[in-house]
Amino acid sequence: MITTQQKKLPFVIFQIKRGLYAVGSENVREIVVVPQVTFVPNSPPEVRGVINLRGKIIELMDLRVKLGLLPLKAEVDALIQLLRDREQDHRDWLSELEACVRERRPFAKARDPHKCAFGLWYDQFQTEDRLLRMTLPGMDAPHKAIHATADAALSRAASGDVDGALELISERRSLELGALIKLFDRSRRTLLAGNREVAVVLSRGAELLAFSADFVEAAEHIPEDRIEPMPPMLTNFNGGRHCRMGKRPRTNQTILLLSHEFFFNPVESSPPRRSCAAP
Repeated sequence: MITTQQKKLPFVIFQIKRGLYAVGSENVREIVVVPQVTFVPNSPPEVRGVINLRGKIIELMDLRVKLGLLPLKAEVDALIQLLRDREQDHRDWLSELEACVRERRPFAKARDPHKCAFGLWYDQFQTEDRLLRMTLPGMDAPHKAIHATADAALSRAASGDVDGALELISERRSLELGALIKLFDRSRRTLLAGNREVAVVLSRGAELLAFSADFVEAAEHIPEDRIEPMPPMLTNFNGGRHCRMGKRPRTNQTILLLSHEFFFNPVESSPPRRSCAAP
């Protein structure tokens, strides 16, 4: 339960998969980059293991799992694999186009850059990672140029200029595909380097517990008149009765406020994990 006194103190606001959450600062002892985690056999799913914080062994809760999401590492690994698969798709795409020109057969792969697997993902993907947001837009031009190769190369081949069609495909493989491959590689390295989760260490008397978050955003006051109970239908989700809803004063963003009891009460059953991997 969040008391009146606690509401006067700032909340530590953090992000989990683009959602905003907060915990009262009176419970927060410190915030550190997640150190090495030691796995403990037979732990509940949301218990990631233990960390050594200056000689003190502390349980680390994976808050993503507690909330029914994939762990951040699993999500990043899935995205890295998706980028590898989409890179291979375009290597195979140009190889198939070349084979169709040589063998005088129809080309059946997607010509519209918005309809291939990468295009469908690219058009809807969003990220909070600043470096990744800078890298992804650079993929648009070479990706579209690769797909435009089909009409141009097949037109040349149909008019009898097979050598010209093959030369065009070779150029696209060297230039546009080469540029796209470098951007895929840069994106994967950015994802690996940017996976810097933080551990928020909470205290209850002498007892310590830490939970992982994607990153901490701010420490802010949330006025009491902008805090309200959870909707009745949501109080039965994992730990829902220990939560409140808050509205950020400046932006009016909704924040899920997690009370002390959410973390320190006995572990409750977690909801099924939902896959976050893109198609």
